[in-house]
Amino acid sequence: MAATEAEEDAALAPPMRPLLERAGAAWLVPLREKLSALQDQGRLPHGLLLAGRPGAGQPEIGTWLGARLLCRAPAADACGRCADCRLFLAGNHPDFRWIGVLPEKKEISIDQMRQLSQALAMRSYRGGVKVAVIALAEAMNTKAFNALLKTLEEPTAETYLVLAAGRIDRMPRTVLSRCMRLRLPVPEERDALEWLKQHGIGEGSPALLALAGGAPFLAAEYAAAGLGALDAEMQSAIAAAIDGRLDFVAFADACARNSPAARLVWLENWLTQCLRQAAVGSDLVNNNRLPWLRQPGIETKIQAAYGLLDQLREARRQAGGPLNAQLQFEGLAIALAALVGRSA
Repeated sequence: MAATEAEEDAALAPPMRPLLERAGAAWLVPLREKLSALQDQGRLPHGLLLAGRPGAGQPEIGTWLGARLLCRAPAADACGRCADCRLFLAGNHPDFRWIGVLPEKKEISIDQMRQLSQALAMRSYRGGVKVAVIALAEAMNTKAFNALLKTLEEPTAETYLVLAAGRIDRMPRTVLSRCMRLRLPVPEERDALEWLKQHGIGEGSPALLALAGGAPFLAAEYAAAGLGALDAEMQSAIAAAIDGRLDFVAFADACARNSPAARLVWLENWLTQCLRQAAVGSDLVNNNRLPWLRQPGIETKIQAAYGLLDQLREARRQAGGPLNAQLQFEGLAIALAALVGRSA
């Protein structure tokens, strides 16, 4: 039996308190102050796009803003004590919707958007505002974007739609043009590492933070997913590829099964760093850090490296889509071995 809309919302929405706690991070204070001023001045738009690196805090700020909009006695933040705040924190406020990718799915469907449009078209259950947060907004399919567009073009009164996105290049311009866009910052490295330390993530945090592109919330998710040893694991795979020992099928299977997006980022970062070192290196023949990038044929190697970099970026663009991740990683492993192998 298909789940009802309410059951899907309950299963999908994350706990509100951890998101609100993260939204209180010091480096997000200027953004919270700007949003507070817009609300207090009555200038908050019906459509708001929170953009930035994945893990910069888009869902967290969207949740914080939803709580502030629904609270009946907001000051700098939602009070946390009124009836609306208690309902919100319990995850069952009738005027709040959280939309994301459903379990066992890869994208946000048109059915989810139609249900959201119907809910937002109704009168508020509690006589206040209605708020919806679409987390990972770029995960909508084409039909879902089209359904969302109508809601953005014809918003009902006292309705706010917050889109949290990490890849706005995947979103149509028709949607982007109908939202106010605010970009979320990432903190300075020392502040990010301090935040991770305060949340029990110390060992391996610099590597996790680098993998997350400086976004501490994503680094924390990587740590929770057990990716603390990812750097050593991937370095071992590179060494095996250099020596001609890399098992393509086993490597692809491991990558496809465990955090494939993070592994694609690692490979892209590693290859980008190699190319940067090659660009500034004065003696590539004696550069022990890049044993595979040596004369003769250095120009061909560099061209092949840029070709692999293009493959990795395209794989990242398609990550989570319909393509078979196992086959995708097998192709990347073969290209990697061809590039760095001693016998290549």
